[in-house]
This record gives sequence, C-alpha cells and structure tokens, in this order.
Amino acid sequence: MRSLLLGLALCSGLLAGAAEPQNLQNTKQETIRVLSYNIRIAHPPSGGWELIDLPAIGEAINRIKPDLVALQEVDAFTERSGKTVHQAKELAQITGMDYFFAKAVDRSEGDYGVAVLSRFPIVEAQAYRLPVRDSIKTEIRALALVKVQLPDGSLMAFGSAHLDHLSDEDRLLQVKTMINVIDAYQQFPLVIGADLNMKPDNSVMSDLKEALVPACVNCPLTFPADNPDRTLDYILLNDQANDQFEVLDYHTVNETYASDHLPLEAILKKN
Repeated sequence: MRSLLLGLALCSGLLAGAAEPQNLQNTKQETIRVLSYNIRIAHPPSGGWELIDLPAIGEAINRIKPDLVALQEVDAFTERSGKTVHQAKELAQITGMDYFFAKAVDRSEGDYGVAVLSRFPIVEAQAYRLPVRDSIKTEIRALALVKVQLPDGSLMAFGSAHLDHLSDEDRLLQVKTMINVIDAYQQFPLVIGADLNMKPDNSVMSDLKEALVPACVNCPLTFPADNPDRTLDYILLNDQANDQFEVLDYHTVNETYASDHLPLEAILKKN
C-alpha cells in the first residue's frame, strides 16, 4: 500500500515559506482558528465567469483572521483566471501567510487544485491525487497535507480536500484513498477542511468517519452562499485532534459575494 500512496503523491505541489522547527516551547496560543473555503477560482457568482476578484477572497480571509486555511477550487496560471496568476501564492501575499498548492488536474492551459494557507511555519508538505473510476467522465481531485509547527513547538497536520461532485461511487473511492493516505499522519493531530460534495446523511460519510469526524453535530448549511440549502463543506478531525482539541465554535461566515460557498470556520482550543 505504501508504494501505491507514493505513486499517488504529486511532485507538482508548490510550497512557500517552509521553515525548520524552532524552539518555541515557552509560547502558548489559546485557540487555533481553522477556515475551509471553496473559492470558486475567485470568480464571484454575481459577476459571471468574466469577472476575477481574488482580492475579495483575500479580504474575506483577512476579516476572519484564521490561523489555518483550506482552499478548494484554486487556479494557477490558467487562461480563465490569468496566465500570470498563481492564486494560492497571491492569497498568501495578501494575507501574510505561508502556502502550499496541490494540483489535481490540468485545466484551462494551467493547473487546478486545492491549497493550504498557514500562519504557522510549514515544515513538511505533500500533495496527493484522489482518483476516479473513469477520468474521462469524472474529475480527479486533490488532497494537500502539511505539517505545521504550533507556537508551543508541537506539530499538527492540516489539509485541504475536494471530492467529486457527480457520484457516490467516485466519492467512496476518493474517501478510501484519503483514509489510506492519512494513515501516515495518525501520530499527529490532523484537521482537514474539505468540500466533500455530499450532505451529512450521505452513505459515504460513514466510511469517512472511520478516520475523520466532522467537528459539528448539526452541521451548518454552506451552499449556495446567497441562500444556503445544503451542507457540502466540513472541518474534519482525526482521533488525535479530537483528543487534543476542544471545538469552541463551528460556524459559517456571512460572506455572500466572493464565492458560491460560505467560508466555514472552527475555533479549536488545545487541551
């Protein structure tokens, strides 16, 4: 299985701001703010696909002031979003955070995938493709996983994931791939922000919960942003994270312009 996972890992993930672990054991941070945000490649729904407004995404993130951000639907050097624009890198510059981009597929003469932003030093990063049964008919998606150093010197794992929107069969395949991948991270508290493209009562959720559990009970509606009627976005914790963190709050943020998904935030307190 390890050779399979290595085969799924991408060499095309882009990392900025990686740092060596530091001696910060005397520093304590009471809470960690985690954000999951499908940014719709920075094309606001009200403006159509001709309008690009990446600063609106950056401004929304800056208003929320998260420590860790999981981004989905991210472009890099595409015709549709700008051949000179690497969205994750520019959002990192706008927010003053480090970034890591994980490519899923070629799209619009460039790259398309997911990304992570971190206010903490990123000390390790890896990108994985999440397969589908037939990539001609459905879309390969991506998983970005990083290890970050918290202010007390400890490490935690954080990720961003995006699942197929068409079929439970492909979502199940992608979930099983995710579970295999994250097995190597089980010694760390792991938090993943994800657009799972399925509701909480979907049968595939039971398979996912073998390794990752939503940090919500009555999970808030996240899509569409202007009048949400379903939950597609989640913040997920592994057993270590559930043991080490208390979920103080879990809510959507009222930002209806920048994307068709609402930003989703969890506030975690280290036990």
